[in-house]
Amino acid sequence: MNIFRAQIEKSKTTLTKRIIYIILSFFLLFDLGFSFLQHMGQPLDGDLAWNIVPSNDVKPILKNPLGTVVVFRNQSYPNPNRFFCHWTIQNYFKKIPLLLQKIVTPINSIYFSCAIFKIFVQIFLIVLLSIAITGSCKWYKPDFIIAAILVTPLFQTNGYVRYMGIIDPSISYTFFYAFPCALLIFYLMPFILQNFHEKKTQTKVLIKILWIPFAFVICLSGPLNPGIILIFSILIFVNKILKESPRFKKSNIIRRIISTIRIIPQNYWFYLIPVSILSIYSLYIGKFNSNNINKSLIELFSRIPKGIYFQLTQKLGFPVLFMILTLNVIIIKRNFRTQEGRKILTVFKWFGIFTLLYILLLPFGGFRSYRPNNLRYDTIMPVTLGLIFFFGSTTLYIIKSMTTRHKMWYISIIITVIFIYTNSDKAEFDKNNCERIALEKISSSKDTIIQIPGDCTVLSWNTIEDPKNSELNAQLLKIWGITKEKKLYYNY
Repeated sequence: MNIFRAQIEKSKTTLTKRIIYIILSFFLLFDLGFSFLQHMGQPLDGDLAWNIVPSNDVKPILKNPLGTVVVFRNQSYPNPNRFFCHWTIQNYFKKIPLLLQKIVTPINSIYFSCAIFKIFVQIFLIVLLSIAITGSCKWYKPDFIIAAILVTPLFQTNGYVRYMGIIDPSISYTFFYAFPCALLIFYLMPFILQNFHEKKTQTKVLIKILWIPFAFVICLSGPLNPGIILIFSILIFVNKILKESPRFKKSNIIRRIISTIRIIPQNYWFYLIPVSILSIYSLYIGKFNSNNINKSLIELFSRIPKGIYFQLTQKLGFPVLFMILTLNVIIIKRNFRTQEGRKILTVFKWFGIFTLLYILLLPFGGFRSYRPNNLRYDTIMPVTLGLIFFFGSTTLYIIKSMTTRHKMWYISIIITVIFIYTNSDKAEFDKNNCERIALEKISSSKDTIIQIPGDCTVLSWNTIEDPKNSELNAQLLKIWGITKEKKLYYNY
């Protein structure tokens, strides 16, 4: 009889867990669907035509993928170390909108293309973060679903996007920041699984064949990757040396260093050395970027505190994240000093060092007028992703370690945090209404020069007063089939 009752209780518990996971999965899908609609409502940015047509400035980038011309000819042009970003955005927007036009209108095909790519990058990053948190690729497992639920609300489409945004409202910036970061995490994932979760990868041969060419893509994509790689690699090797060197404390300093280096695992060298060398090369050719504006390093460093202050004080995004991370660290230190708990805290400390070094290196990336403080939500994206990762990993660890009695109050706090981020990310599905109306007018007009409303931007960062300044945009609209012939336009 007791066995029968135990089986009934076990069945009830299993059923309850399944219902909870179904609800969580539904919430996750709803959140992603909501994000897709938000992405659909974003206006087009002013760099699309420049990249896709392309402009004369972009042509040297596409002709010289490795940027060797700046080394051998001392030639300067925009973004010599970002070939794969330019190549990807151009090929994507020259093919996908035309493919979508089989089922939607030309104008809608552009916004669908933007939303599809953004939601792809968002899901890609959520999956990668969830794998890094759980150490497992099994998406159907409870831990994986919980990890995804924890990190998803922190991907702000509107809300706090200008302070801790990952998926930029600008589709061009998504190609140059979030997408390269996702590729870098994907590149490092086998290393992370092996060294932090002690998982053996099943595709060693494939990785050995593809990962060196992939390193070229990583290092010649986006402005952030080379710096991230170098700091990450140095800290990984320093950490390993500090751990292993006490084993040879009886030897002299030279033998101690040599012996320590010898026992560094091969995968450290394979994953980190080639990509680090390529990162140094990428940073070197990046010095020839003609977009760089010369300002003294002293002035650039002096702007960093203002940038930090702005990111932390204008909205609740980062303060809430810092508060919950502080609470999680205190709980783990006081109650769960297991081997896993200590490992999480140790990695967190090293991440703090990474963050400090990364921020101190930002001024060396040059000055941009649209980013006066150097430090902005896009340039600190690796820090934001790291904080989101630690929020997910510490929270999941505490939930799994707590007793049922204490778990309820803690989960209530986490639900409140998730609610804050979810509530802040307003729908705002209509941000591009004005632009859509203007595109319809340009498409249907029989004139070759069209007036559009004075407060409405179309493929531009600002309003256009001279029709000649819409030349590239007009070419792009023709490529997309929105117009049959080139039509210039201006704001009145």
